[in-house]
Amino acid sequence: MSRRIVRTTLALVGAAGLAASLSACGSQVATVDAGACSNVSDLEGELTEIPTVDCGDEHDAQFVHVFDIDQDGDYPGDEAIATAAEEGCRTGFEDFVGLSYDESALGLDFIPPNENTWDQANDRQVICVAYLLDGTTTTESWEGAAI
Repeated sequence: MSRRIVRTTLALVGAAGLAASLSACGSQVATVDAGACSNVSDLEGELTEIPTVDCGDEHDAQFVHVFDIDQDGDYPGDEAIATAAEEGCRTGFEDFVGLSYDESALGLDFIPPNENTWDQANDRQVICVAYLLDGTTTTESWEGAAI
């Protein structure tokens, strides 16, 4: 049986789910590299940049995969975006963490393009975020940690 990625409009509020969206600033959309660390509390609301911290500092979230949805044309709708994001994030999660999401003790969410950034900034990027479910923090990276 597989676990479903828990989402509440992407605003990682504690362990409830991430509720962030990216806003386009001109033709630029915020981005981040896989492996960067952050804190769930910093990933709320409308983001014009992605806040990060050094992975050696206390944190409770890590970006485990960043990819583009391979689709042109009009915004396909929230459900189609969520399906593509979940599939891509599951694959990226396993490649990064070294364990499938279904077996992991970590939560997983994503920051997808929204209709505004899709149409105005040609944004197709999905940012996949793993996070601690128990409210604790770490000073370690989860890359290859198989947790």
